[in-house]
Amino acid sequence: MIEKFYVSTAAGQIHGRRVSGPGAPIILLHRTPVSSESFEAVLEILDGRRAAIALDTPGFGGSFRPEGQPSTLAYARWLMDAIDALGIETLYLGAHHTGVHFAVEMAVMAPDRVLGMLLSGIIHAPAEERAKMRADIGKARPIDVDGVYMTDCWRTMKGLFLDPVPALVHAETMGALNAIEGRDQAFDAILDQDFEAVLTKVACPVRVAQATDDPLTLTGMLERVQAQRPDFPIERFGPAFLAAPERQAGAFARALIRLTEDTDATMTDRRYQLNRASAGYNLARVDQTTPLPGPDEVLVHVRAVSINRRDIGVRDLSYPVGGADGFTPLSDAAGEVVAVGANVTEWKPGDRVTSTFFQAWPDGRLTLPAVMSSLGAGGPGVFADHIVLSRHGVIRTPEHLTDEEAACLPCAGVTAWNALMTLGRLQAGDWVLIIGTGGVALFALQIAVAAGARAIVLSSSDEKLDRAKAMGAEVGINYASTANWTEAVKVASRGFGVQHVVELGGAGTLPKSLASLGLNGHLALIGALDGFGGQLDALPMIFSALRVSAVMVGSRADHEALAAFVAEHALHPVIDSIHDFENADAAYARAAGGAFGKVVVRMESQA
Repeated sequence: MIEKFYVSTAAGQIHGRRVSGPGAPIILLHRTPVSSESFEAVLEILDGRRAAIALDTPGFGGSFRPEGQPSTLAYARWLMDAIDALGIETLYLGAHHTGVHFAVEMAVMAPDRVLGMLLSGIIHAPAEERAKMRADIGKARPIDVDGVYMTDCWRTMKGLFLDPVPALVHAETMGALNAIEGRDQAFDAILDQDFEAVLTKVACPVRVAQATDDPLTLTGMLERVQAQRPDFPIERFGPAFLAAPERQAGAFARALIRLTEDTDATMTDRRYQLNRASAGYNLARVDQTTPLPGPDEVLVHVRAVSINRRDIGVRDLSYPVGGADGFTPLSDAAGEVVAVGANVTEWKPGDRVTSTFFQAWPDGRLTLPAVMSSLGAGGPGVFADHIVLSRHGVIRTPEHLTDEEAACLPCAGVTAWNALMTLGRLQAGDWVLIIGTGGVALFALQIAVAAGARAIVLSSSDEKLDRAKAMGAEVGINYASTANWTEAVKVASRGFGVQHVVELGGAGTLPKSLASLGLNGHLALIGALDGFGGQLDALPMIFSALRVSAVMVGSRADHEALAAFVAEHALHPVIDSIHDFENADAAYARAAGGAFGKVVVRMESQA
């Protein structure tokens, strides 16, 4: 149970919230303009597992109001006074945004007492950049008799979020209204601090955990921290923008628990992570204790994962992602629910589920927060025994599929579905040109055949073309021996051209793919096996009313529609090979070497 309290210091009262648990307490320090209330969801997870105390920053919540222009060092001293008044000798620090800049001062001030720190939301910038940030933030509006400052404050707080949640905007607004002077004082202090200089003096262990869409992640400040302190482990979690403790309470709490774990404890949860090397990333085994689900999350015991072309690109740096050092790779997993967090009613232990590629794209238009919620590309992936996913980030596995088969659906299967059905509006009798015989291509072939369409498959291997024909392709064209394969496609489609192209080649095939389309045809732009880029000639597009759609996998609704279609037609994904967990590098190599269908890793070896 969360207990509210206050302590008296020489400067005045400091208020806070706390929960009981074993070990040295974690002291939580919040961002501007909210109070320790922002940590309530985190405290609920820690309750009984770790002792934790969230302190109001002076000037916020019920704490005393500072005078003048206090420095980050002054805030640190006041907070240490409160910790002393509580009788705490040793402690951990968990800090978010503004709190980060007080925490580092505290760690330097009391190196023998601070056992470690978790930092989230770090302003690591030169003085001129910090000055510009301060000017951009601006000063709080003065109170006026007509209440204009109140509505202006609401608009400002709403504008801070890419996808504002009313309750969160309300909390930010109330925090700002209750601490008008405190807001300005805190911003003045942290943006005047030379964080880089203070960081050089920090001696305790430090972990960094930050939302993928945090403005300070998007502006490259994490990279500055890592360049200065490569010894700091850095992890990214799902979208939260400025409100990680509220919107990613589970991820935040898990990062705190990892900070305080006994390093000699027996680790039971196997996982892989990517470690930066001279040319890309190496795959490294890093075991941890089993994570705990937070509110609106489920814990999944992973039985199988699959490897996509994107995963190969993340490792060899050909896929654009803002840093992947230290994160768990892969996006596609199948397994069973073993625990659920608060508020979860639709899932229960024992349910067989499959991850969705985007954890926050239910349906409709793609948004930036949805993009930031993708698994395995700069944020947390699924290559582990146990993973925590959003309650909305899993779907029920079709009963007739094995876990190995279900693990093939989230990226490749949903991409093919979106390309042909959601965006392409495939009809029975349509001609479909499919480039290649990888995971997406063979899903497209299966969907097209099951829907009554006619498929043409391109490959440089006659053996693979024969296998594609055995799956229902009407025509196979070897592009290595048929230089003018566009003409061959036109001949095969009775001279009219195809209604759909599943374009997986990229720059090298794009012009020919476009030329293969018939009137009102649709090109689904997906892959870059032959390089990103390429040019599209607008003239034939205009006169033939052609459509081109760039496909970014698909939504949860697309995934559910695919699963229903797969169940209705009793389809089984084409699996090229299945590898054991210990042979992960071999699985990656096979996926990069021209697999026919999907490459899967079985998490538990067959007895």
